[in-house]
Amino acid sequence: MRFRLSSGSLVDAGKAAKLMEELLRKVKESTSGIRHVIPVMSGKGGVGKSLMTASLALALKELGKHVAILDADLHGPSIPWLMGVVNNSMKATEEGKILPVIADGVSIVSVDLALERKDTPLAWRGPIKTRAILDLLSLTDWGQTEYLLVDLPPGTGDEALTILRYLKPRLGGAVLVTIPGGLVKHVVQKAINFLRIVGAPLIGVVINMAYFKCPVCGTRHDIFGDVLVPPDVRVLAEIPIDPELAKHISRGELREYFRHESAWKRAVIGAASEILKALETSPRT
Repeated sequence: MRFRLSSGSLVDAGKAAKLMEELLRKVKESTSGIRHVIPVMSGKGGVGKSLMTASLALALKELGKHVAILDADLHGPSIPWLMGVVNNSMKATEEGKILPVIADGVSIVSVDLALERKDTPLAWRGPIKTRAILDLLSLTDWGQTEYLLVDLPPGTGDEALTILRYLKPRLGGAVLVTIPGGLVKHVVQKAINFLRIVGAPLIGVVINMAYFKCPVCGTRHDIFGDVLVPPDVRVLAEIPIDPELAKHISRGELREYFRHESAWKRAVIGAASEILKALETSPRT
């Protein structure tokens, strides 16, 4: 049985409040087996946030953890492509529970996997996006998931607010993805301040595309400039630029590339290890 998105309808305010209350009850019930929710955020686009979400999921799985990804970037979902399942579809049980698509042991839930046409744009406003995310959370059979990574769109809008508000009891902490440079530092500080305002913990920052190491002479080149992170923020890893990785991503073959040893993979594994270390010492654990 294939899972499909349902269309919304107008209801009066009283009925809407009751429906939301029931939905939140179902979210709580459905996510009860999730140990840690880790939102992966970025202050701006183009820094490789979705790539890092998928890569960290594969790294955590390799470290022996039960991992799932919720693709909450509704307007520009990248997780299905990166994980090589873009042509797959989520199924549903007779009871209406969504069954995630599984790739190398990682469970994947994305609106993109519910669309019959992958080029269908989702022209949704805030309330509908919030409802869609809550529906995915409440209807999915998450099972016993140790780490749920949530790939959020850039910025601090509806999707981030929904996850940080309604999954707060299971929030392990957020991971920010950035690249070097002054402009990015400015935008990252906004994201850090946002997390402080909403009372969400920050695990640390992953510096993507931090440098390029010449394969001939071994010289490090800081192509995007210096790594600029506030001194009180934990840097989980500096991820190098890897031209070979780019070729695999363009073909949707991240999983295949991850099976081979490289400096890039070692850096990602290092970031995942730092996340585990931070959560093990967290008072929320």
